[in-house]
Amino acid sequence: MDSLTSYLRNLLSYPDERLKKLYQLAKEEKFPVVEPEVGNLLYFFTKLLKPKLVVEFGSGFGYSALWIALACDKGCTIHCIDYQERNRQRALELFSQFELKAEIVYHIGEALTVFNDLSFEDGSLDLVVFDHEKQNYSESLELVLPKLKRGGLIIADDVLWRGEVASKSSKSLKVNALRFFLKEIFHREELSSFVCPLGDGVAVIQKLF
Repeated sequence: MDSLTSYLRNLLSYPDERLKKLYQLAKEEKFPVVEPEVGNLLYFFTKLLKPKLVVEFGSGFGYSALWIALACDKGCTIHCIDYQERNRQRALELFSQFELKAEIVYHIGEALTVFNDLSFEDGSLDLVVFDHEKQNYSESLELVLPKLKRGGLIIADDVLWRGEVASKSSKSLKVNALRFFLKEIFHREELSSFVCPLGDGVAVIQKLF
């Protein structure tokens, strides 16, 4: 961790101190979770949006969903999607340890398939989080946008991929897919987007119309 990241992390105020311990546990297990700074970003935008309907692609054992849930008011539903049953079981056990106002529903399966099967109404989603297969981000964007309400947000994690998106020598499928995704979110007229270098890069995308 560089000195600036360390400084910012030391300033961070956790909505629940157990989030700090869960992050440390994930690192010990080498389980991929969002960095605390990214969790704080999710918490901030959730507080700002006051969402009623949230979807997360790639939920793991529920660490990032917990940041979101702790910011939600009563009446919000969070749909988590992951492909491993063991992650779902662990997440449900984790969620039960917190007094959450949001309802969390955890689905198992391939993210795009599950999302299609859920058949959300057009313009019904307030917030969507991408943290699944990076090469699927652009396809996921196409699926999600009709379902996202005007002013709704998509927050996509790991979009800079260790800085490789800026390296001409990196030509992997994953990196090329992320480059395409980044170009798309900055050039579509119905979107307003920015990328901040927290964690491994986070894109925040707002649907304007």
